[in-house]
Amino acid sequence: MKTPITNARRAAWHGVILLMILTTGMAAQQPSLYTQGQQAYAEKRYAEAAKLFAASSAAKEEAAEARAADALLMEGRSLANAGDFAGADRALKAYLEQDVRSAPALYLLGYVLQRANKPKESLEVFTRAAAIRRPTANDLRIVALDYVLLNDYLDAIRWLERAVKEDPQNADAWYDLGRSQMNQGDFVAAEKAFDRVLAIVPGDVKALNNLGLSYEAQNRIPDALRVYVEAVGSQRGSAHPSEQPLLNYGTLLISQNRTAEAISVLESAVQIAPKDAKCREQLARAYQQVDRLPEARTQLEQAVELDPKNPRLHYQLGRLYHRLGAEEKAKAELDLSAKLYGTHSTPETK
Repeated sequence: MKTPITNARRAAWHGVILLMILTTGMAAQQPSLYTQGQQAYAEKRYAEAAKLFAASSAAKEEAAEARAADALLMEGRSLANAGDFAGADRALKAYLEQDVRSAPALYLLGYVLQRANKPKESLEVFTRAAAIRRPTANDLRIVALDYVLLNDYLDAIRWLERAVKEDPQNADAWYDLGRSQMNQGDFVAAEKAFDRVLAIVPGDVKALNNLGLSYEAQNRIPDALRVYVEAVGSQRGSAHPSEQPLLNYGTLLISQNRTAEAISVLESAVQIAPKDAKCREQLARAYQQVDRLPEARTQLEQAVELDPKNPRLHYQLGRLYHRLGAEEKAKAELDLSAKLYGTHSTPETK
């Protein structure tokens, strides 16, 4: 004899069935790991995106989104954007084991190796990639930066000239071309390259700063002062200003006997970059010119602490100690400077 189903039991079963339907529906609505990774990548949460793509790959997700682009490749892109070049190298090489002729993966790996300071390996990978797909202007730029790492500026210039011909609006390629031309002493050509950057990105601080250096090298002092002022002004209000235009501007003001102006400029540079020995060195130089010797001593001592193997700084500090009458300290610093000059070659700064 069957036990009759009571209303209470029927209601309980209905509740269980409804719970199962809701649970199944929620599971169906849960985005895949790959989709979550795409969302994190789009929002520039690259470290999180890399973990999600790695989990998607490990789980061998069969979702349609995961089939659209391999999770390993996206993991490599995410890690590269996060600055984890060792991790990106690993992920991309694992991906290339599955698709040895993937041009996107090869070009990205070439970039990763360049950033990891492995220029020879990077160039080998770029050669493989170029045999599959024509390089873009950005690809050519990274090839050029490999040659910069190899201290081969002539080849770097050659590839950068190709890059800007391929894409005349590529400001980064024009900037790197100007820097490479400066390294070769061609300041007129460098000036033109930085002018092109500024035509594309008006007010670009790095381009203005290096244009100032190019003018200085050509002894065009009024032009150099003008663009340094423009560079300093263009980053006013920036959350992350650079000390470089302030340093170069202040240093040039000292050489033009405008020391009082230089001091305030260099104090701003030190405030932005308190761990930059060159900023403190030039501020000490300015202080000495107006006989603010105790303040100069503080700056030089901190510069030496920041760059203890720089013989020039020890020499300057020794001379300053002599002016202050601290002869024992002066002798110790001058002796150390002489010893370091015997084992290091440190170029003079302006």
